[in-house]
Amino acid sequence: MTTLALERPPARGWSLGDFLRQELAPFPGRLDALWRFLICSAIVVTCSMTLQVPFLAFSLIMMCFTAQENTVLTKLAGVMLVIGIGLAVALSILLFKFTMGYPMWRVLGACAIGFAGMYFFRLGKLGVVGFQVAMFVVYAQSLVDIVDQPEMLTRSMLWVWVAGSYPIVLTVLVNQLFRPPYPVRLLTDEMLRRLAAVNRQLEARRTGSATPGPGADAVERGVLVLHRHLAFATQGDAAYGCERGRHLMRIAAIDRLHAAAAHLASWPAQTPTPAQPEQLQRVQASCAALAAALAEGAAFTQPPALPDASPDEDGLARILREMAHALHAFAEADASPPPDIPIARERLFAADAFSNPAYGRFAFKTVLAAMLCYGFYTAVQWPGIHTSMLTCIILALPSLGATTHKGLTRVVGCAIGSLIALAATVFVIPHLDGIVGLLGLTLPVIALAAWVAAGSARTNYVGVQIVFAFALSLLGHFGPTTDVTEIRDRMLGILLGLAVTLTISTLLWPERDSDALKATLGRLLQAIAGLVRAGAGSAADAAARAAIDQARLQSWSLLSQNRELQARVALESGWQHAHDSVTANLTSWLAQAQEMLLAVDYLQVQLRHARTNLTPQVAAALDRFCTLVAGHLERLADDAVEAGAQDAPRAGKDMADLASLLAQLPQHETRDPERKVASAAPLAALFAAVRAVHERVVQLAGPRPSEALPTSPR
Repeated sequence: MTTLALERPPARGWSLGDFLRQELAPFPGRLDALWRFLICSAIVVTCSMTLQVPFLAFSLIMMCFTAQENTVLTKLAGVMLVIGIGLAVALSILLFKFTMGYPMWRVLGACAIGFAGMYFFRLGKLGVVGFQVAMFVVYAQSLVDIVDQPEMLTRSMLWVWVAGSYPIVLTVLVNQLFRPPYPVRLLTDEMLRRLAAVNRQLEARRTGSATPGPGADAVERGVLVLHRHLAFATQGDAAYGCERGRHLMRIAAIDRLHAAAAHLASWPAQTPTPAQPEQLQRVQASCAALAAALAEGAAFTQPPALPDASPDEDGLARILREMAHALHAFAEADASPPPDIPIARERLFAADAFSNPAYGRFAFKTVLAAMLCYGFYTAVQWPGIHTSMLTCIILALPSLGATTHKGLTRVVGCAIGSLIALAATVFVIPHLDGIVGLLGLTLPVIALAAWVAAGSARTNYVGVQIVFAFALSLLGHFGPTTDVTEIRDRMLGILLGLAVTLTISTLLWPERDSDALKATLGRLLQAIAGLVRAGAGSAADAAARAAIDQARLQSWSLLSQNRELQARVALESGWQHAHDSVTANLTSWLAQAQEMLLAVDYLQVQLRHARTNLTPQVAAALDRFCTLVAGHLERLADDAVEAGAQDAPRAGKDMADLASLLAQLPQHETRDPERKVASAAPLAALFAAVRAVHERVVQLAGPRPSEALPTSPR
């Protein structure tokens, strides 16, 4: 599969240094996010300290939750957080009004509200409101033990509302005014970056220089990021939403260019034919013209001329032809009326909102863990570790792996923030005497945390915890403090809450990602089978191309979901023993699925431009080949979902039919009797990928009598 496997670094063991370099590396937009957060933080710290608004740490954490990757998400998060805070404060005050003198009824009322909030958290898009209500109402019980006067308690809750609401409004305003990350701009910038990668590969091929090409991971990210930006652009811009079909065609063309550049980078060096340097130059000039048109917001009207197809053209010529076709598709999208593609509306609540018992169990486990921590620190009279109760709410996620991951990032972030706060308390705080010095100490720490928080989902919560731990230790008072017990107590409270949460989640109705892993793997295989079927037959018309693009997007999305699922499964206790056949080889299994996707994509590129030179018999044989591959993948998908369901003799017969068909295809003649079809190499590579995936799924399904499978034909 040398013509299909994209460049990737050699396999090596996990390294903390490599991981940190990858997570902390700059990327477009990360520095802007840091500056926006610094501006908001400086304003909030100055206002809260000057006007003596309490709960400054809470204000900073609400800023972290509000600031998102684009303006649409930021405004949506701001609205949800303001509604959640207002509702939580109102319910807390009502609860205190009617149960202030009755501790048992107060705790039971908080449990009921917390249960309803966490149940609502699992239902759909508005779940963040339920999460906030549950967190604040349960956490407010710790204030009753400190402030026993109803008037002072009500005043404190109203200050919570003020301290949480004004940073949200400020963050939304700053994100709209200072280098706003509009989704339309992010989408254009991402397309320009993909075009720059394409141009580098064309230049390297034209000059004969060695330039690393986009790997398989870059192709996958390109597909998902472009569609993600488009989804938010259609929400935030009415004009974009009206022309969603046009923009889908545009990003599909950019995706085709980027994937073709990846195949071009992996194509072995060879002496170009006399016509190829000129074609390379034309395609490169057209890519430059497209980049200029995107940057200026103009229509693209300069696609390269397409030479007549030749039956004996090699794979390199067909890759260049695919690039030219993609450029023509982009120009056609700009020139033709946009197709009417309806937008799928998501349900406000899950379809099984009131019938799935898992939601109620999840809410019960969360409230139980929080109340166990509340009972413990109340019994030992150690209110300083009340963070344990809050931790149980924060770590409440649907799966055990996701809970463990968030717990680890919370502990790491709290440890880093606490160490910085401890060093500042000992060495810096005694020398501060004004707001300027406080900002000089605080803003560099916030900048570090903001850089981490703007990163990937694997580590961004560490940055949030650095801010909160540092602010809670040093900014909880309106003057210098040398009390370090807050640092100790909060760290111990987090560890206690993590231990209780993991224990309850493991022993009581555990929801493991590994239980859904086989189903997700099966969906991935079904999506690849759908991509193979979409590419069968002629793909010249717009409907067929749209079907291919949709199937390709679904396949790459499911591959990304499988990788995220794999990372969470690795954090679940006991997976090494209970799910060894699933997870031990999952990395190599997903690599084979990725090669399968690349093989299908490359096969379609080659056959789409060679089909006009094939006889009807060869074209029919190719369609039958795609049908066999898709059917085999669908049966493997059933096998992944239901272990042992695969009929081994039938699977072996499928593979034998594929091998026989592949052996016969090179014998067919094209329309020119002196030429032979040049499609055997990609077909054989596809067969090798199918065979490798078959072996992985058989291993996934468990031990069974093995059957010799045919080897790939030459």
